Amino acid sequence: MSGEFRFGFEDGDEEDRSPPRSTEQPDRRQDLLAGRDPDGVVTVAVNDEAEVQSVTIAAQWRQSVDPRVLGSAVTQAANAAAMSALAKQVERPAETAPQREMPPPQSHERITPEQALRLMAAVSADLAEFTQRMTEAVDRPLTVESRGGHVRGTIHRGQVLNLEIDPAWTHSARVTEMQQEFLEVLRNLRAQNVPADLAQGPQSPAITELTALVSDPDTLLRRVGLLP
Repeated sequence: MSGEFRFGFEDGDEEDRSPPRSTEQPDRRQDLLAGRDPDGVVTVAVNDEAEVQSVTIAAQWRQSVDPRVLGSAVTQAANAAAMSALAKQVERPAETAPQREMPPPQSHERITPEQALRLMAAVSADLAEFTQRMTEAVDRPLTVESRGGHVRGTIHRGQVLNLEIDPAWTHSARVTEMQQEFLEVLRNLRAQNVPADLAQGPQSPAITELTALVSDPDTLLRRVGLLP
């Protein structure tokens, strides 16, 4: 054993062990909106579009809330956060929607009055079907369960109705585990509230053809015989 004893760091160790310099980056948490339950036990953070970013449960939550009603506390916090996002959207100045690129006309052949009527009838039918599907999607309550099977939530018309939890699980689960399952369910509820194909708006071959026609007035007039 060597008799030499040194305090502190070896030569060069101090520089190696010093934390790396952090790169300046904007703190996106400043842009999040928070909602809390009346007891202040649960905090749900969302962005301006009401997309859930995090669920935070106080470490000592069991001292303030009965485990059987923890789901209700998360529900209240989630809806409060969503209302904050909605209020911010209302206050935000209206932005000009980006113009969608119009598809090129499908054909340059003449359109007879009968063909025009059939096209309009097809477009009307497609729009009616889209409206019905959208109404059914919005009016129908949607239920989602976490992959762990401990949390189940229901949403209707954009509002979380309830979050049901396994009471036995809440007594033994870690806070981080509960936060993750609540976050998973809340995100899936928001994402699946309106199907992806409906969120893109009404689409069909007839709608595409009509859109292409009205986007080019000269071509439309030629095809109906009003221009040479």
